[in-house]
Amino acid sequence: MKRISTLLAAVALTVTVMAQRTDYRNFVGLNLGGGINTLTYSPKDGDYKIGLGCDAGLHYTHFFGEHFGMGFGAYYGLSNSKVVYNFTETTTGLTHPDNTNAKYDLNTQFNGWRERQNVTRLSIPVEFFWRKPACDTWTFIAGLGASFDLPLSGKLKTDEGTYTTSGYFHSLGYPVTNIPSHGFGTYEANQEKDIENLKLGVSVIADLGFRKALKNRWGLYMGLYCGYGVSSMLDEKGTDPLLLINSADPNQHDYIGTVGSNRIDALHLLRIGIKVGIDLGWNGGEKKAKALAEAEAARLAREKAEAEARAKAEAEARAKADAEAARLAREKAEADARAAKEKAEAEAHAIKEKAEADARAIKAKAEADVRAKAEQEERERAARVQARLDSIAAAQAFMPAKPVSRQEMQKKLDDINATVYFETAGTTPKFDEKTDAIIRTLCASMMADDNLKAEITGHTDNKGTAAVNIKYGQKRADALKKYMVSLGAPAANIETKSRGMEQPIVPNDSDANRAKNRRATVILK
Repeated sequence: MKRISTLLAAVALTVTVMAQRTDYRNFVGLNLGGGINTLTYSPKDGDYKIGLGCDAGLHYTHFFGEHFGMGFGAYYGLSNSKVVYNFTETTTGLTHPDNTNAKYDLNTQFNGWRERQNVTRLSIPVEFFWRKPACDTWTFIAGLGASFDLPLSGKLKTDEGTYTTSGYFHSLGYPVTNIPSHGFGTYEANQEKDIENLKLGVSVIADLGFRKALKNRWGLYMGLYCGYGVSSMLDEKGTDPLLLINSADPNQHDYIGTVGSNRIDALHLLRIGIKVGIDLGWNGGEKKAKALAEAEAARLAREKAEAEARAKAEAEARAKADAEAARLAREKAEADARAAKEKAEAEAHAIKEKAEADARAIKAKAEADVRAKAEQEERERAARVQARLDSIAAAQAFMPAKPVSRQEMQKKLDDINATVYFETAGTTPKFDEKTDAIIRTLCASMMADDNLKAEITGHTDNKGTAAVNIKYGQKRADALKKYMVSLGAPAANIETKSRGMEQPIVPNDSDANRAKNRRATVILK
């Protein structure tokens, strides 16, 4: 298995085939990840240690659009862990072959006893990916999904520490020690055996990293990955102790191991590490799309040629029709010319006589027209003079008898103001006939004089927070401004502001008083 891992690591520098050029939708590549890759469990009376490992394999990803995609793959993985025991294990109710009538308890003292476990597996990941270009060549990638982990092989090995066995025979009343022939002695760590009670596990996995686009559709990925087994990989929980003595031959000890014993209840995978990888991207269906484009171009060219042929035939038909029409028009023109010549000769004499008579009549009419034109011009000149005089008189009639003083104008402005009231939490003005008349008077004054400006202030009662009431006061001032603008007042000359609940005109101690404080006031300046 180590040779396979080394070979895959040498062939690939990758983790996840997550491509990031937006014009590519399919990616395939070799993946390699390494770091904490361990079997996690909680041993009873033992000191658990995490281990390192790796994952390597093939991966395929398809993006449905610019950002989102889905991928799956096949990975070979190696996970390691270890545990150190320093405790005494007791197994009761045993029968020794040297004295089948005597029951005894087996005590096993573990001293610095270290057991290593390693498991190889085949993992099938299924992930959903999201990508976002960071610049022209770098793309950010994130993935989330699940992995189905099938154990291929498992081994345990003890490589450090000792265990000492002794038997306590109840009939003797004391322990029996240091008799190797009866299975009681001190033994070095040199056990090695297969781990068999493993099953398929499911893990949640995640990826986070960047992909750099290379030449010729290749890309390099670098990032982090993690995964945790949400289901236990134990086929069934063990019931045996760590060490058993052969009931037929006490010299033979059977070391069960942590995974197969009653020392643990569950076994999970944990993976946290760095990933690197290389992948190849492409878009599917290029040939089909090219063929469809060529067929469409051929169809358009054929239709264009047919249209040009029809246009040419129609042009030739129109040319023949135009030629025939020109010939007929020419013949008609010749006939008309002859008829006109004959008619002209017949009428020439009559025309000459009539022309002389007409000349005399025209001369008389011209003289009359000259006199009429002179009379008309004289009337128009008189009308223009009269219109000028009327305009001057009208202008004088509208001129004031004396200029109005600035103090008088200010006094009028001080009298022109209005207050509009609102419902609770409302922003729609309520007008009575008098208030609406005042508002319309204000708008008419502002339309007549561009120097007049209006100031609208919104107020509220004391219900709610100060921040909320400031907003409501501003909305009420803006609503009244909108109404005045609809009546013709220039929006640029109207200023709005809010005092919220800061300036009540009466105490907010009743519904009637609060209604008086929910208002907006407008003053001309």
